[in-house]
Amino acid sequence: MFRNRLLSTSALSIFAWLLVLVCTLYALSGQVGAPLAAGGAVLGLIALWWANRQRSRHLDQLLLSIYPMARDWPVHSKTFPAYKLVDLDAAANWLAEQQPNTLTLASEHHEPLSFLLVHSGRFERPIRPPSKIARASGPDSEVFVPVDSFRVLRNTRDGSGQRAIVRLKYYHNSTMVTVEIAAPQEHDAVRLMEQLLQRAAQHTIYRNHLLRVTFGHQTRDSYDDEDTVAAIDIAFLREAAVTDADIVLEDELSAILEHAIVDFHHRRAELMQLGVPGRRGVLFYGPPGTGKTYTCRYLAQRLAPITTIVASGHALLRMQDICALAAVLQPALVLLEDVDLVFASRELNPFNTTLGEFMDQLDGFGTQHEVIFLLTTNALERVEAAIKDRPGRVSQCIYFGPPSAKLRQRYLARALAPYTFNGDLGRIVRQTEGVSQAFLKELVYRAVQLASLEQRERSNGLLIDAEHLEAALNELLQGGGEAGRSIIGFRLTA
Repeated sequence: MFRNRLLSTSALSIFAWLLVLVCTLYALSGQVGAPLAAGGAVLGLIALWWANRQRSRHLDQLLLSIYPMARDWPVHSKTFPAYKLVDLDAAANWLAEQQPNTLTLASEHHEPLSFLLVHSGRFERPIRPPSKIARASGPDSEVFVPVDSFRVLRNTRDGSGQRAIVRLKYYHNSTMVTVEIAAPQEHDAVRLMEQLLQRAAQHTIYRNHLLRVTFGHQTRDSYDDEDTVAAIDIAFLREAAVTDADIVLEDELSAILEHAIVDFHHRRAELMQLGVPGRRGVLFYGPPGTGKTYTCRYLAQRLAPITTIVASGHALLRMQDICALAAVLQPALVLLEDVDLVFASRELNPFNTTLGEFMDQLDGFGTQHEVIFLLTTNALERVEAAIKDRPGRVSQCIYFGPPSAKLRQRYLARALAPYTFNGDLGRIVRQTEGVSQAFLKELVYRAVQLASLEQRERSNGLLIDAEHLEAALNELLQGGGEAGRSIIGFRLTA
């Protein structure tokens, strides 16, 4: 009975219109049987209502009632990582707004669009509300996007506009997004796909934000423990900006950073016209806790507005995706943390393919790309010589060492500024020769803890003196031995 519902529904519509027309004309003639003819007209109208109701309840029938020849249209399909879902959904809405006659609906189906455009009398395809997935749309906002949605672009009354069906489908199992576009001609589908992707790239939610690139791991759920790396995802970071008032650097180092990175970025257009490439790579190296990562955060603020992409750990294994993202979001600042863990010398590195991929990606950026790479490492000797010694890949290496006595004095004064300090910092500065900035920060925290323990009844602010700092220093150095002192940044090797 349901062998070909669409054809039967269409045939019923034609028959019903003919029945209504004939019965209405006969009823108006006033001849014998006119009341019966009027009843036939009513039955015809009921049949039309039922046919339209059936079409509006089933996706395939609805689409084919609008475009009966859509079953023969070519369908273009492209798949993207899940982080592009919000951008693609907004771009599809924009595409629909360009033609006011567009029908937009959300209905969840597992079949590809090419199958949905071929009516099946065997399977029902009822229109049903899809589930929605929450995606971040900014550092402090999120939106709920349907996992399956359709935009049916229709001609306007004057015949202008594009006929097409645009589908956006999110797949939970693979965390990927697929865009499918069906149009009468192949070049129409190609053009619409280009327009949609261009709009998504130009108005992306990620531009000029601080982002972290992540790659989740999916564990197989049967018989083995093998992990497979999932697709790329992006998280908005909410870290507070590091301003000039927060950073304490050696004057010489500050001047180098100003010239090599800040001035280069702000005058990049002018420099590119003079033949200077728009891409630059800089390697920060030195002992742990000497301010490399903190300085990267400071530079991200100094270069604003810019898109900052942070990658570390397993994310460094996917440099092709990271570099492709930077190219889309340029001007971009790419922070690659602890690169020695992945980009070590070939004798030490089990990820040789990753190392080669990274070098290929750096070489692949042309002179017109506006991307700055900042790499950090605690072990320069482990970093592949092909990276650190090749100016075309990394143009400068900058050393971050233990702070000088003058810098330690400034750093301690800055860290103690929120409190009332009574005493001379000279003695503690001499006692902390060779320590890292991270050690000095922890020293102040420990002194605050000791002082607050003594002054629980004090109501007009915390008072810290030199004795608190010395007591904190002694406490930090107790029980750790030489190895423990090295770990916490005491007596670093310059």
